[in-house]
Amino acid sequence: EAQTIIRYRGATNVLQFHPAILPFLKRARLDSIRHFNDIQIDRQLITALAERWRKEIHCFNFREGEATITLKDVAILTNLPIDGKPVCVSDHPPEDRDSMPGWVHFIHSHLGVKVPVKCCVDAIDRMPPMRKHQVSITWLTKYFRDHYESHPLTEESPEDEKERYARVYLIGMIGGVFFSKKSSNLLSCGWFRIIFGSWEEMGEYSWASACLAMIYHNLCNASLKAVREVGGAMFIVQFWAWEHMPWIAPVQRPDRDWPIDHPLRGEAYGRRWLGHTTCDNLAQHKLDEYRRRFVRLWEGEVTS
Repeated sequence: EAQTIIRYRGATNVLQFHPAILPFLKRARLDSIRHFNDIQIDRQLITALAERWRKEIHCFNFREGEATITLKDVAILTNLPIDGKPVCVSDHPPEDRDSMPGWVHFIHSHLGVKVPVKCCVDAIDRMPPMRKHQVSITWLTKYFRDHYESHPLTEESPEDEKERYARVYLIGMIGGVFFSKKSSNLLSCGWFRIIFGSWEEMGEYSWASACLAMIYHNLCNASLKAVREVGGAMFIVQFWAWEHMPWIAPVQRPDRDWPIDHPLRGEAYGRRWLGHTTCDNLAQHKLDEYRRRFVRLWEGEVTS
């Protein structure tokens, strides 16, 4: 069988995290997301897992039975809140305005930038900044990245400037990492109702549930043979596989091999996989190797 590896663009449209915005993220119960930008994804592993995904039952089908990513897995790995309201996104324009002009006004009133509606092709991603109730995260991030290069954010910056930086940071993390589409570039305008709300209201949502639903949705799409691109928080799928199938996991440095009762248990447990791993224990992480190992799985090789 030909090796067709699923494409995953990853996060390229996120402002750099700044400590000055941490209080806002904590008020929204989203402070743990700062650890999960720019994670290298093993696309061969994601491809092999997607081939084993059964969309009818939302499970991976292995020789020994089914296994799946649970809400508990997402909560432990990311420390995102489980309790709260469901995350619902509506593209209906605000303030009873016409569709796109209404969203342009809404974004301008909160970020102070007027996103062009006209079909001017952006030099970076070769697409209009706004189209079909979606905003180009690349365009928006570049605008503010250029702004903060000439006017850097500091601990002494005004509170409203810190807050604006935090909201633009969230736009990138939500649209480019945790709830990304295949291109990891477009964000539905409906998200702005949540992102521009109060920080306390943002903290009332069950973010872990929404993230898991997005993972299931993207794995269902990726399991189709005609689909060769995937979005969503695939780093969670990767971390889940490393936790539950340790024989494919990278070798960790001793200082990152945290037991479950580690003092940082209250933090995002997935942090233990960040930055200090090697991949010498599986032959170059080739797709065929993953396929062969998954076919030969025996009872007990997928831990609960």
